[in-house]
Amino acid sequence: MSESRPRPQFGEYASPEEQRARIAEPIDEQRAEELGIAPVVPVDRQPRQQQEPTLREQTREPGVVQPGAPTVAARRPVAGDRIATSILLGLGLVGLIVTMPGLLDLPGLIRPALVQMGVSGYSSDGLASAMGILALGLQIALWVGAIILSSRSLRAGRLTFWIPLVAGVAANLVVVICLAVAMGADPAFMEYVRSQQP
Repeated sequence: MSESRPRPQFGEYASPEEQRARIAEPIDEQRAEELGIAPVVPVDRQPRQQQEPTLREQTREPGVVQPGAPTVAARRPVAGDRIATSILLGLGLVGLIVTMPGLLDLPGLIRPALVQMGVSGYSSDGLASAMGILALGLQIALWVGAIILSSRSLRAGRLTFWIPLVAGVAANLVVVICLAVAMGADPAFMEYVRSQQP
């Protein structure tokens, strides 16, 4: 069956409304009335509340950009920030590995230090062991949290180096507090502290 008219090449069979909407040329109400057609207002010039999403837009998968849709350029992280973040996370891992043996045997770490200060008879081994394990667990949690938050922040294109930096400071504070609790609970150490006061 042959067609009576040639195949369209430039949209010549489109209605005036379709042609105007396609070329985004508005037709105000007065001109539309003269032509005997409905007024055409391009979608990007309509007020925001009038722009209803089409069924296709509503069912579109998130993250899929449709052809012709305006794209928003994602911010790219600064290369130096990515490098600094990686270095700080690496230093955190090295610090964690280095302090792990000492924290797992905190009484063995405290006793020689007290002997050098002239304090003998450290007797709070149970508390020191618990504080060492607590400090190690918190350090691991802070390091893992820093990795998760840093990777999310880098993917979002935000400045990230401060995350492992803050986690490292917090990890050191945890160790100092746990060490202070383990030493401060020992009667021999407290006696030494009292003897040093004038």
